[in-house]
Amino acid sequence: MPEFTPVPRKYRVDGWTAERQRAFIDALADTGSVKHAARRINMSPEGAYYLRRQPGAEEFRAAWTAALDHGVQALVDVALERAFDGVPIPIYYKGEQCGEKRWYNDRLLMFLLKHHLPARYDPTPLPRGTRHPDTVAREAAENCPVCRERAEAEAADAAAPPGESKEDQAWLDEVLKRYIFKVQAERQHRLAGEVVAADYTLRQLTHIELILDCGGRGMQLIEAWTNVVRARDKPERWASSTSRWLDDTRRAIWERTGEPLRPAVPLGDTAPADWSEGGPTLLERGKAKRDCERRIAEVQAEWEAAATEEGWKAWKEGRG
Repeated sequence: MPEFTPVPRKYRVDGWTAERQRAFIDALADTGSVKHAARRINMSPEGAYYLRRQPGAEEFRAAWTAALDHGVQALVDVALERAFDGVPIPIYYKGEQCGEKRWYNDRLLMFLLKHHLPARYDPTPLPRGTRHPDTVAREAAENCPVCRERAEAEAADAAAPPGESKEDQAWLDEVLKRYIFKVQAERQHRLAGEVVAADYTLRQLTHIELILDCGGRGMQLIEAWTNVVRARDKPERWASSTSRWLDDTRRAIWERTGEPLRPAVPLGDTAPADWSEGGPTLLERGKAKRDCERRIAEVQAEWEAAATEEGWKAWKEGRG
């Protein structure tokens, strides 16, 4: 407790000496009660109030107030303890205590919450005609261009499909742009005879399709796309909706650039043994296609053999 100058009094053995005044203030801080504090020093409460009114008791009154504040805080601590732990209530059976139970005072709990968190549990009603702060803030935001843009962006994000953000959409758009560019590049390299560049671009296209189709589940995609031999020994090709869309994109690019359309592959259905259309020249065209495939295979083998000295030597010996 703060130091204070005791009230000047004529000395008496049973009177309010300086030591008793200080002891009274300490007891008042501990108990929060004038009656209990006076009894602790063997003085009367009436004598304490009389001393408080005497001239020169200014510091004594200030110490009294500080002691009561400290005592009230002790009461708050007791109230909090009772709110948390409850109050033990003894249980009697045939005149003897056989146990106890805890009683929790909900009214005490709500009182403490309203006192310590008034904004949440005891909001003060606004005077009639007063505008609520939330309304003022909302109107200010509506009149602020930056706030409007932020609100529109947040609303757009909230309306987006679950799991898809603006960053995801931007990434997908960039991937598709690169995909279309690489489709065109692969065809240009192929027509120019740049087999290495064409094959490299084709591998990149395949990687993009793998990522878009299965999000990293490469083995499942490979298994699904591999020609599966059924009981009738006819291969089937399977594709997801993304694969179908990518196939349509390829064909649209070929059509815009004036390239000849490739035969369509019925994805998801049994692949025909021959893509050629019928007609009187069916056999002739079939033979021409097989000859082209044979020549392509021979040129590919020759091209690969020319990459190394050993390969070229082995290829020449094989032809001889």
